[in-house]
Amino acid sequence: MKLTPMIKRSLNFVTATITSFVILGSIANADTSWMEKVKPFKIGPHPKMKPTKLEYELSWKGTVKAGTITFDFNKKDKRYKGLDISQVYGRSQYLAYTVFPYHFSMTSFTKTSTHKPLIFVADEKDKRDKVKTTNTFKPDGVAHTSTKNHLIKKTTKNRDHFFKYPNSHDPISAIQYIRRQPLNDGDIIHLCLHPFNSAMFSEITVLGRESHNGRACIKLDIKLQKIDKATMHLKIYKKLKKATLWISDDVDRIMVELRTQVFIGDVRAVLKKQSGL
Repeated sequence: MKLTPMIKRSLNFVTATITSFVILGSIANADTSWMEKVKPFKIGPHPKMKPTKLEYELSWKGTVKAGTITFDFNKKDKRYKGLDISQVYGRSQYLAYTVFPYHFSMTSFTKTSTHKPLIFVADEKDKRDKVKTTNTFKPDGVAHTSTKNHLIKKTTKNRDHFFKYPNSHDPISAIQYIRRQPLNDGDIIHLCLHPFNSAMFSEITVLGRESHNGRACIKLDIKLQKIDKATMHLKIYKKLKKATLWISDDVDRIMVELRTQVFIGDVRAVLKKQSGL
């Protein structure tokens, strides 16, 4: 088995899926009816998350350790009155680091009252590329800019576009929104996400309640399809086979484990530590 491409692809996929609940589905939809399903800023009855640090271990099949991801939710800063600041950061470790030294950080600025995102910024770096992304959430859509510096070739590639749809979340604000919903068994939540360069349509289904990793949990199935920016139609993404998410069934409602069956196999993220900020 060739570990280098396997671990690199798994780390990239897990990073994206964890910080946003971004899991790619596989059913094409040639119309734009998905827009009517999205209600992204209707705050649910569940209490807002207190300032919290969550630390996760990434692995391949739950046995081969690959890295860590940390979430810092709802930081306060006197310079940004009325806003919550949340960050996600992580890196590859162990064997994964020797073949693919990768690290990243992401920051989301959201309105305290609605979890509506204002600005999302991300920095990523591996042994070949360094990428900076900025998404600005405006009243009529999302302005995306990114800069990719090739560290070996010494080249720079800039990208920018405007996604003309106002009701979008960044990956971190989406987590805040979802956990506040009622999440009754059988509920389905629809969101439009703009995590990095591509816009996506997400469907989250509440499968039920069960004990998982020693905690009472809510079990979720999460799917997502890409959105064509020109036509606003949904596009097939074939790399996902299955994804299951467990969040704690308590006042915290934090992610306990994310388990995905993707084109390269079983990739997981498991909670290792929870603490206050």
